[in-house]
Amino acid sequence: MASLENALQKALSVRLNLQISLSQLPIIEEWMDIHLDRWLEHNPTPPDMPNGEGVEFLAMLGSDLRRVWWGAWGDPRGFVPRIADYFKLCNIAKSDAQVLDQIGEQLEPRLVGSWIGVWGGKVTTGWHFMDPHEWPKVESMFGTHEAKYAIKKWVDDHHITRVERFSQSIGDSPFSEIEFAIPGDSVDAQVVTLSAAFDQFTGAPLDAAITDRLRTVQVPQFGLSLRIRGGHVVRVGGLAPGLAESVAVELCNDAKVGVDPKLTKLLGALGGGIARVEYGRAGERVGVDIHVEPGEPAPKHAPAPAPSEAN
Repeated sequence: MASLENALQKALSVRLNLQISLSQLPIIEEWMDIHLDRWLEHNPTPPDMPNGEGVEFLAMLGSDLRRVWWGAWGDPRGFVPRIADYFKLCNIAKSDAQVLDQIGEQLEPRLVGSWIGVWGGKVTTGWHFMDPHEWPKVESMFGTHEAKYAIKKWVDDHHITRVERFSQSIGDSPFSEIEFAIPGDSVDAQVVTLSAAFDQFTGAPLDAAITDRLRTVQVPQFGLSLRIRGGHVVRVGGLAPGLAESVAVELCNDAKVGVDPKLTKLLGALGGGIARVEYGRAGERVGVDIHVEPGEPAPKHAPAPAPSEAN
């Protein structure tokens, strides 16, 4: 019983921290609050979960605070009923619901959830499977288009067998996003492979300043995130595990992207540690996003939280 109470207390703390952070974000307009609150309210709490399990949360902030993303996931038995209710309130299109049902039947995920994000003056939401799935199964879900062939070539060239995460948006102009673990036994080897992936998918490798910064990472657990829309790869992200906040800020400087002065305060308010830092390209746009595992707020004047491993 005590463990269930602790899990519930943590879940409520995470929800409160996320809600409080909104008031500090200038991109959040008043009309967006109802959508974000609705998402929070339709995530299960530990009493809704089998065996009183906790719910996993991840929050993302763009370094310039122009992007925010929240995600939650866990056992399908706890999440699927709440996701169904949430998407009904979102007026999910039949075609979007069919995609979710078909892919769910095909992949039979063990970790499912929903997410919501704000960028470009819009609220975007969707669902994700957070457990690994064999690449051939995921590949078969895609139609015949340019992105599929480009991704298949990269996967075959690097002998990759599985997808670490599959995400899908709903609504207008939907996109899919897949994440791969970068192969290689060392940080140097993985950084070389990651840079080459950017060259293949965006036409330019990572700048030397960025690769030098990434080589300071202690653990070889890099990832590659690819967003597909309309048959094209429209965004490429390189995920670095557990960077300290000061190193993440230096990476922003290397990438020549802005860092909002309120970033440190917001990261502290969300609590937890930095799970991953993502350098992303979408056409001519470049950004750095910081992924945090929200928890208890960091105490004032405390040392920076120890970086945690990526999911």
